[in-house]
Amino acid sequence: MAVTFATLKTGIDGLDGILGGGIRYPDDAAVFLCLAGGPGTGKTLLALEMVVRCWLGDTEGATFLYYSVEHTPDSIHKKLEHDFDWFRAAVAITAEPREVPNKLVLTAGNARNSQLVLTQARPAALQQKSARGTTVDIEWILAEIENRRLAGPVRMVVIDNVGLLLTDLEYFEKRAALLETRRRLLEHRIHGIFVMEEAHPRDLRLPSAEEFSTDLMLHLSFREETTEFKARALEISKARHQYYYRGVHHFSIAGRGIKRDVYLGARNERGPGIHVYPSVAAQLSMARDEAEFAVPTRGDTAIDLGHPDLNGAFLHGSGPANRSSTVLLAEPGTRTTFLALRFLAAGLRAGERVLFVSTREDRDAIRRICHREPALSPCLGPDGKFHPDFRVVYLHPEFIAPGKFNWDLIRLCQGGHADGEPRPIARLAFDNIFRLQDRFPLITEQRFLIAAMLDMLRYEGVTPLLVDMVPPGAHNKQSGFDPSSYLVSFDNVVHFWFESDELSTRPHFRVLKSVGNDYVHEPIAIEWRKL
Repeated sequence: MAVTFATLKTGIDGLDGILGGGIRYPDDAAVFLCLAGGPGTGKTLLALEMVVRCWLGDTEGATFLYYSVEHTPDSIHKKLEHDFDWFRAAVAITAEPREVPNKLVLTAGNARNSQLVLTQARPAALQQKSARGTTVDIEWILAEIENRRLAGPVRMVVIDNVGLLLTDLEYFEKRAALLETRRRLLEHRIHGIFVMEEAHPRDLRLPSAEEFSTDLMLHLSFREETTEFKARALEISKARHQYYYRGVHHFSIAGRGIKRDVYLGARNERGPGIHVYPSVAAQLSMARDEAEFAVPTRGDTAIDLGHPDLNGAFLHGSGPANRSSTVLLAEPGTRTTFLALRFLAAGLRAGERVLFVSTREDRDAIRRICHREPALSPCLGPDGKFHPDFRVVYLHPEFIAPGKFNWDLIRLCQGGHADGEPRPIARLAFDNIFRLQDRFPLITEQRFLIAAMLDMLRYEGVTPLLVDMVPPGAHNKQSGFDPSSYLVSFDNVVHFWFESDELSTRPHFRVLKSVGNDYVHEPIAIEWRKL
């Protein structure tokens, strides 16, 4: 009989993505997951969110068991309720009357009133001999799982910090009991999560992930960046039954007081809880896998670039098309911000939804430019505010990883951050990408980030126009500027500069490259405000 697989979705941003949709396991067995890492890395919160999301999404009236040595049931309850708002689940949650001090039963008002049982384990080694109360150790936990299973279905068991349950002199017996717990969970098809403090490889007290027969091993850590900033990182050490996206992925932890309308910031998330941001390389692989490596074709007809002189630089009805990427190389003083806004205004006139991302001008400055320039009137509504289809994001300096930067930008283009139904973006203007790492110090490989972002925008059906600064005199090779990196990455490369004669100084541009199009090779004078 062929083995078939089921998938346990974690419901956590990005984590299901790097796992290829969730945790896959044989449908006649269950998931067994080990979370390992150093102190304070977020292991407990990740385990809590996984079991709570699974509990709140249950429709079978199952029981979920959570055991912790370090935290009391009341502290866990308060943290989930007050700090994370139960991850915004629209389910009524009730605390049942207390039977014993170290146990709290929570009932979710879903289809079958599923229960989450929070228990504080109390190993004998952590108690005085005269202390009152039940010793809750591995044998006790194993017995309770059996009793609960006889009363009804048990869906998941989490044991937080199993190492603290092995501190007494009988740790080899306890170690064997832990392995027996794993075997029982598998036998009864109960998902298991063991949280393990990072230990030395030669520490024999704690079974290894291999001894646990782990299906999935996640390692959490702090990575110190060159800026002396410690970023949270997650890595999949092992995933037995599935393909997964390797590498180091950053993550963040957000409380309940977040705002949904602000993005690309260290404290700005889409909801309370843990958010995993796959590495840029993983995101690119995910996009290609989802598209089954079918690269979207560019459009067949030229689009309006927003300025007649730019459109006129292309011959015989050719020119940049939908989904083709363009970069404007701007020497100082050239009004490329204005040209980028005109590019978006042309999209608005065509009924498209557009996005302007700026590292130079904030929203107020952009609004004043739009009020002053008649060519930008489509960017404004009748009330003088931005048109509903014209979104503006101003990037403040932030310590966020490249993965979060790219992840948030792509989600903005998908329209998923707006209220109501997602409304995808058709055109994007990014002003500007010059030394992006000065505003985002954790972005150390800007060239790859931009190249990957262009590929992913094409998969999303977005037509991007980016602005970058180049040194004065780049047009006549006085500065030693080399445009080869732009010629490799972009479909269309246009260079802007000022040219002086005895009477005046006038702005000019030249098309350096345009894939599949005929264009004027000589410099062309441009009049900024020409309609």
